[in-house]
Amino acid sequence: MKHIRFKPWVGNKYETSGFLGKKILAIGESFYCSEEQAVATLTDKVVTDYLAIRNGEFRENNGKWTNTYLKFERSLKGKETSPEDSQDIWNSISFYNYLQVPMSGARESGATIDYKNAEDAFLEVINELQPDLIIVWGVGKLFNNLPEDKWSWGKPLDVDGWNINNGYYQLKNKKQARCIAVYHPSSCYSWDWWHKVISSQL
Repeated sequence: MKHIRFKPWVGNKYETSGFLGKKILAIGESFYCSEEQAVATLTDKVVTDYLAIRNGEFRENNGKWTNTYLKFERSLKGKETSPEDSQDIWNSISFYNYLQVPMSGARESGATIDYKNAEDAFLEVINELQPDLIIVWGVGKLFNNLPEDKWSWGKPLDVDGWNINNGYYQLKNKKQARCIAVYHPSSCYSWDWWHKVISSQL
């Protein structure tokens, strides 16, 4: 992956069984870290640290950031998850942060050029991982800045009167990767409601 700065997390069951038989790729927006911390394996470290915290292996850095991953996994499973569930879920999916430059703080947002510069990396990732379903964390800026190349809008998707942004990416092997946008799991995220949306696509 020549355009990738932050390699995606790929669970050890992603290629074989996936999650409920589907290859799911979750897309976050960015990492908040220093340039020194911005290494290629950062995604693996973050997910591995989260799973270690869930298992009670260590408590350092156990801040609000872990709730983002917890709420998202619960929206996949449709129930409150145990540490064993967490291991199984994250080993069944892949995860990738879109922006290829680090942000210095949680309130910092990527510039327009940062999103543009990340397009080739994103297309490279989805063609490499061949997901059946791409779940984008963010219905606003991130979703609206995804590449238009190889994109087509889907039919209106209504859940409880809410229209869900959705469409497809055409991959190089002619496969269509389904793509939906959810609220970012860090806040204002009702995992039980979003489970309705996600489960409708599985």
